[in-house]
Amino acid sequence: MLKALVLSAAAVLSLQMANPPTALAAYPERPITLVVPFSAGASTDTLARLMGQAVSETLGQNIIVENRPGAGGIIAADYLRRQQPDGYTFMLTTDGIMSVNPSIHKKLAYQPLKDFTPLTIAAVAPVVLIVRSDSPFKSVQDIIEFAKDNPAGTLTFGSSGIGTSQHIAGELFNQLAHVELKHIPYKGGAPAMTDLLGGHLSMMFGQIPSAKEAAQQGKVRILAIGSPTRSPMLPDVPTLAELGLAGYDSDTWYGFSLPGGTPEEVQMKLYKALAGSLQSHREQLEQLGYVVLGSTPADMASTIESNTVKWQGVLQQAGIYHMQ
Repeated sequence: MLKALVLSAAAVLSLQMANPPTALAAYPERPITLVVPFSAGASTDTLARLMGQAVSETLGQNIIVENRPGAGGIIAADYLRRQQPDGYTFMLTTDGIMSVNPSIHKKLAYQPLKDFTPLTIAAVAPVVLIVRSDSPFKSVQDIIEFAKDNPAGTLTFGSSGIGTSQHIAGELFNQLAHVELKHIPYKGGAPAMTDLLGGHLSMMFGQIPSAKEAAQQGKVRILAIGSPTRSPMLPDVPTLAELGLAGYDSDTWYGFSLPGGTPEEVQMKLYKALAGSLQSHREQLEQLGYVVLGSTPADMASTIESNTVKWQGVLQQAGIYHMQ
């Protein structure tokens, strides 16, 4: 009798696995929440809202964007970790949240490859070094010379939080230029940009989308780009490597993740919607300064693993490895 019950249960389980429940097949049946780890108005928020609208049209359900800024993305990531793995909450995530934060925080609230289900690395965004349009610094060399001739920390740079791409770009600059710029973290790129324009920061390492817009408005001057090669969007802007910082590469990626344990059927349906939306909006995203990727979930997981090792070395040299 016991053997028969076990065999019967196994048969039912196999049947369920072969034929997913109707709830999964019908996904999504209600609005989906897209969590954004930065404040409204930042370039990342623009990317999230654009993709949210596109996915909404594909899946036939509203995508509700919910900003949860702070702590370098930890607040948003911890929130996502605690949500039901049913596909109704996913998050815009970054290289910093997934690959950098584990090396900064001894007791991080999440484990990237355990607590989250990867969807796709949507795009890569180069980082540029910008100053106010009326800044006395006309070149990268001006900054380096001033930093070396004055006490450490005299010059400051803002970022969207500790461990974010903007922060790490600045730390990499410090190491390769042999200077010590003081880092000032904010709860997002938008408030950091506001303080830069207000004269409260010396400079900022920002993403092309927001930096290019501010430059076109005459508010900032773009001195260099952190990519290994020049960008078609800014062909006249030299790379930091060209200007003497050999090996400088601070390109960062933006992607999407679900809570860990999300059923594969749901994961793949959302992934396909995102992949299709990225391709259909490629031209628009490229005009904003992004390089569209649309990686597979497996490639995203692999990138997180390799970049964790890459950034750990930078953080150790900067003295911020497991600092919190």
